[in-house]
Amino acid sequence: MNESTKFAEEDEVEMTTTSDLNEVHFLPDDVPVTQESTCLRSFAGVAGNVMEWYDFAIFGFFGDVIGEVFFPKQAGHAAIVESFAVFGGAFLMRPVGGVVLGYIGDVYGRKKALEISIFLMAIPTFLMGLLPSYKSIGWPAIVMLVVVRLLQGMSVGGQLMASMVFTLENAPRNKWGYHGSFVLAAANLGTLLGGIVGYMMRKLCDEDQLISWGWRVPFLSGILVSVFGIYLKFYVPESDFHLASSQDQQKQNPLVAAFSKENRKSLLATVLVPMFWSGGFYTCFVWMAIYMTDLIESPVQDAFLVNSLSLFLSCILVFPIAGILSDIFGRRNIMTIGAVLMILFAPIMVVIIGSGEERHALFAQICLGLMLSLWGAPMCSWLTESFPPEIRLTSVSVGYNVAQCLVGGSAPFLATLMVDNISVSSPGYFISILALLSLIGLFVAPQPGGYDYLRCMFKAEVNEFRIVKNSEIPLDDVFTIDDDDDDDEDEDDFRNIPSIS
Repeated sequence: MNESTKFAEEDEVEMTTTSDLNEVHFLPDDVPVTQESTCLRSFAGVAGNVMEWYDFAIFGFFGDVIGEVFFPKQAGHAAIVESFAVFGGAFLMRPVGGVVLGYIGDVYGRKKALEISIFLMAIPTFLMGLLPSYKSIGWPAIVMLVVVRLLQGMSVGGQLMASMVFTLENAPRNKWGYHGSFVLAAANLGTLLGGIVGYMMRKLCDEDQLISWGWRVPFLSGILVSVFGIYLKFYVPESDFHLASSQDQQKQNPLVAAFSKENRKSLLATVLVPMFWSGGFYTCFVWMAIYMTDLIESPVQDAFLVNSLSLFLSCILVFPIAGILSDIFGRRNIMTIGAVLMILFAPIMVVIIGSGEERHALFAQICLGLMLSLWGAPMCSWLTESFPPEIRLTSVSVGYNVAQCLVGGSAPFLATLMVDNISVSSPGYFISILALLSLIGLFVAPQPGGYDYLRCMFKAEVNEFRIVKNSEIPLDDVFTIDDDDDDDEDEDDFRNIPSIS
């Protein structure tokens, strides 16, 4: 027995005795990830996110106007509260959309789930721009508003996770943090576009024009998202990862497997971990614009511009950096820093924003966004790494969307109630509590990031990961040591393996 074989066998014993997992969470064998396929599929997975989340977010940015159009009899902040209640109602459909589209993605392909979700968003958004007002037909207008909003909620329930899994499965495995960051960054960009459109329409239209027709324009333009659906359908191939795993894995119902006893702890963690991002983002960047405009004694001048600039600087530009840091230092380490900072400083930042001073509000909102970015950017790869491919999309869709349903959709509604009934700083404590809950979820997860890193072997000659299954890959093909190489070179090879804790 030569030295290299002995070394590999010793590692094999250690790996199989220190991991409780029966399956690894990557490719069943090496599936090549070419630069061309990565770029094309990443663009397809990410580009649709921009318009999809523009469509979904503009409702929040026009929440006060929609309250006037569909709930005109309410006094004070009641119309805004009811408008945000409809906004949150869409989140009730997100777990449904996650289950349905997640199942489709695991069984029929990630691409098919993306196609359906895109058209399911484009059509209701366009129809929302055509809805009659309450003054025109009365309560049926409210019913139609709720129906189209629920359809939107079902769409995003599957779209974001399908986009995330599709993008990462076609990216180099040692750069999942970096590539995953673009998925949420694109969604944030769509939200930013919604904020910019909200700002522009308020500048171009007076109050009567905005209520009469101005709010409809952004919704009618939402039909453009269907262009990405057409591009995806005809020009983008299915994920090689899904094709390989579907061939190699025994057929099983992903819904049954996702809720199996072995998967429950991971599923619980994927409910807790996104709560910070879900509730924190919708409080800090969707509700906050209305807060700065309508809910404080001294409104922030150009609140929508402040909100949009903060979102761009902190949750779009910084996201790839946070993703790279998670590839280097580990998902859990970077996410922990973001959560701890938010627990400590969120209430202070909300008080600063509530002062009404424009520069102070900009500074505080950027700080909130930076703390969210340290959590949100690594979260995409963390979620994807937590489940095997045959049940991955179903599992992450269920966990993430339950979190969105519980705290994401209700965050603007609850924050408005807290300001009215407790204090202007109370939403900050709400965000801190969410950060604490998610931090607990991060540490109760079965293993750091769900990453079976004890089975990851580095192939220095191609600078790429391979995943070892006990009896399927010859040990000599996995890792060898050249006795003639300098020890320092061997150590350098291992330093190139990214931290994945």
